[in-house]
Amino acid sequence: MQIQLLIPGLLWPVATLLGPASGLALDGLADLLGRGQRRVTAFEPYDRQLARLFGLRGDPLPMALLRRLGEAGAPAPEPGSHWLCADPVNLSFAREHLLLQAFPDDELDAAESAELVAELNGLFADLGHFEACTPTRWYLRLHRPSAVTLYPLDDVTGRPVKHFLPEGEDARLWQRTMNEAQIVLHNHARSRAREAAGQRAVNSVWLWGAGALDTPPQAPARLVQATDPISIGLARAAGVPVSVPDLRSALAQDTLVVLDALRKPAQQLDLDAWRRGLEALERDWFAPLAAAFRRGELHALRLTAPSDRGTLHLDLRGSARWKFWRKPYAFDALLKSVAPAPLQMPDAAPPTNPHDTR
Repeated sequence: MQIQLLIPGLLWPVATLLGPASGLALDGLADLLGRGQRRVTAFEPYDRQLARLFGLRGDPLPMALLRRLGEAGAPAPEPGSHWLCADPVNLSFAREHLLLQAFPDDELDAAESAELVAELNGLFADLGHFEACTPTRWYLRLHRPSAVTLYPLDDVTGRPVKHFLPEGEDARLWQRTMNEAQIVLHNHARSRAREAAGQRAVNSVWLWGAGALDTPPQAPARLVQATDPISIGLARAAGVPVSVPDLRSALAQDTLVVLDALRKPAQQLDLDAWRRGLEALERDWFAPLAAAFRRGELHALRLTAPSDRGTLHLDLRGSARWKFWRKPYAFDALLKSVAPAPLQMPDAAPPTNPHDTR
């Protein structure tokens, strides 16, 4: 059986004095890295790599529609409907530049989220209808399609907003919409209460993910295992079964497994959370996969780890079981061999090709 592992955030994005994984027991990961064929390719946005696994190419990618399709407990989007992600964010000034930060999943609660969304619906009823599927994942269902290019939230987080403003025929409409939303949310009682309590205020929304699904996605495997709504939405659109990640069932058939627990800690430079997540991956996936490979239960493994430093590709084939001369390769050694992403000052342009991040 073949398993494809997609693990965004596995490569820690910046250089540290000590290796970011220093002191962690990662024998299973080291065994896989040592036995497999490794290569690191240039940066490519994670959403594009995920979409390509499902046979989707093009510009723009309809990530809002796909993510909304993958939301648990929400009715599926009607055919032909048009959606934007409208995620709550915090804007703050640093060195005279306006920087954007997303919220961790547990930083907002459902009550304040519902109240803020209701305020937006009162103001923007002419554009569409806002809804919150979770406290940190909001959507805008548009009354009509819009000709605009919008940047994914992941590309903007921690960077100057001025480099990522809407573009295209309707750019002014959406720039004005985000400016008006910023004023309303900044002045809302909920935001003031958060600031008074020493918490970050929800003082804007970030709109992204526009596009139509012109071509149905293709099944990348017989089973998709994931918990993030974009992967689940892609699987549902492709008509492939989807379940939560589980190693035993993944070993029973060709499976794509998306493990995204490290993505936000890496993005937010939360090293402690990243190290805890890495230990959990070693316990639940890397060590059992290495053991299954040694026993001959795993015929092939392909691991892909997108990050700002580039993308790690690891291919492991059954023939490698007999190559006894291949030794384990420490994960910290791998991190040191990969050049960190260049340090971006607040007034620097983003380290991505704008065409590739929309």
